[in-house]
Amino acid sequence: MPNLKFVNAEESVDFEGHVDLKEMGDFITFGCRSGKCGICAVRVVSGGDNLSPRTPNEERLFELLEMDDPAVRLACQSRAHGDAVLFEIN
Repeated sequence: MPNLKFVNAEESVDFEGHVDLKEMGDFITFGCRSGKCGICAVRVVSGGDNLSPRTPNEERLFELLEMDDPAVRLACQSRAHGDAVLFEIN
């Protein structure tokens, strides 16, 4: 069973199939949930290949913020389909 580990909370969640990271409100702080504010930014420590590709909303926001680190994602725009370790930035 796939697992998401949240370094800040020192907790993990098992799931089946796919899971939208915006369902992880107990572990990640969310604002707009539409990829416009960046409050839900996380650093992918491992398992980046197990997350959905970046969305156009993520690309737009990171371009505006001049952030080109591929390990930084917006949780509200990401979907996991396998093991990943995440660290909340904010």
